Amino acid sequence: MFIVIGFVIYFAIVFLIGYLAHKNQTLSTSPESSSSFILGNRSVNYWLTALSAQASDMSDWLFMALPAMIFTGGLFNGWVAIGLVGGMFASWHFIAPKLRTITEKLNCYTLSSYFEKRFNDRSGMLRTLSALMTLFFFIVYICAGLTGIGLLVESALGVHYTYGVIGASLMVAIYTIVGGFIAVAWFDAFQAIFLLCALFLTASSSYIIAGGWPQISLAAASHGVSLSLLPDYSWTTLLNALFIGLSWGLGYFGVPHVLTKFMAINDVREMHKAKYIGIAWQILALSIAVSIGVIGLAYFSNGIANPELIFIRMVVDMFSPLAAGLILCAIVGATLATVEAQVIVVASVFTEDFYRQTLKNPTKELLEWAFRACIFFVTIAACSLALLKLHSIQQLVGYAWMGLGSSFGPVVLLSLYSTSINRYGAFSGILGGGIVAALWENYLKSLVTISGLSIPALIPGFAVSILLIYGVSFLTKDLNKN
Repeated sequence: MFIVIGFVIYFAIVFLIGYLAHKNQTLSTSPESSSSFILGNRSVNYWLTALSAQASDMSDWLFMALPAMIFTGGLFNGWVAIGLVGGMFASWHFIAPKLRTITEKLNCYTLSSYFEKRFNDRSGMLRTLSALMTLFFFIVYICAGLTGIGLLVESALGVHYTYGVIGASLMVAIYTIVGGFIAVAWFDAFQAIFLLCALFLTASSSYIIAGGWPQISLAAASHGVSLSLLPDYSWTTLLNALFIGLSWGLGYFGVPHVLTKFMAINDVREMHKAKYIGIAWQILALSIAVSIGVIGLAYFSNGIANPELIFIRMVVDMFSPLAAGLILCAIVGATLATVEAQVIVVASVFTEDFYRQTLKNPTKELLEWAFRACIFFVTIAACSLALLKLHSIQQLVGYAWMGLGSSFGPVVLLSLYSTSINRYGAFSGILGGGIVAALWENYLKSLVTISGLSIPALIPGFAVSILLIYGVSFLTKDLNKN
């Protein structure tokens, strides 16, 4: 009962934030502004940009999948966190300022419209392809978030998984429809601070209860898990560490729900402030999440049936029901922050790049209704997939992350720094990279087997995309002039 009260208190605060943000947005935006629901009229300050960009990236994956990876695979899997920090820093530094500047110059609110205008594509092929890729991989990504919430309420509250997924879907749809971009951005910022507190409190308490480092070392040895980033210095181990880091870090170049946060900052000259605030937050969050996975070795010395429930089990065991309810809201909030950002991206793409294109001079009211309708249908699709409960959170997030990174990462990067690529190359790169990433694990990986090496999908997907972008652009350079 008290856990439920904790949830009620948390979500009362969340909906108050959404209401106040929506009210402020309604008063401060002009009626003719078509970007108010999509990018908040590019009016977001650097603090909000930093925290929103980082929190929208850290779903239940941070609380559930990452600790489970450390618990089962040891600190070698910590290269995931190192890769994420490196990739996010590179994205803040090399992508964010240029993307913010050029999208405002071209009057673009989505990646799809940016690709179309950047490559002067009048055929609509880039807009259509990028929208379809966004829809496909984001439905999988949103499904991962809903799956995490379903598992949480089932484990902590005893509520059936199905009801948890459906309830989370309704919350996402309602909150995003009512608030829009600004409400979600403020929610992300609140959530960024809240989840850090939840992580730190859980990690510090469980460390003491588990018996400190001596017990953790003994438990790791008994589990056969290494507490070293590099268990040995063989070339195979070094290459696998490099592949793990790159496969997660490079993804930041192509994930639209983070890139759109860059596009919304009010002053590009303050992007460097957002960068350092965001990176500092990310290092803290990832470090504590990794430590929870390590501590879990001693805390659950006899093992745990589902390692993705480590954080949840710790919280329920250690804290009073009311405190546990509030802390577990960090998982729900982090997931909702990510899912809402992703739903907004998909809805924005289809509202701006399809609905607006089919109507002549649509009114702001019509666009907003189309935006809300798309939110509703995307949420239903992801909810339906989550109810099937086919894969783990880690598998779903990894699949979507690497698919988006392979599809959009190379073309975003090269479009900002190269003048020798054209729309045919961009189209080929998005399509080829996405297909390779989508099919890699089940169909293509076995064709490139190297003893001892595990090659994640983003590595070949990113490489194929770059080769196609440059290769096809070169072969069609004369055709592109016509």
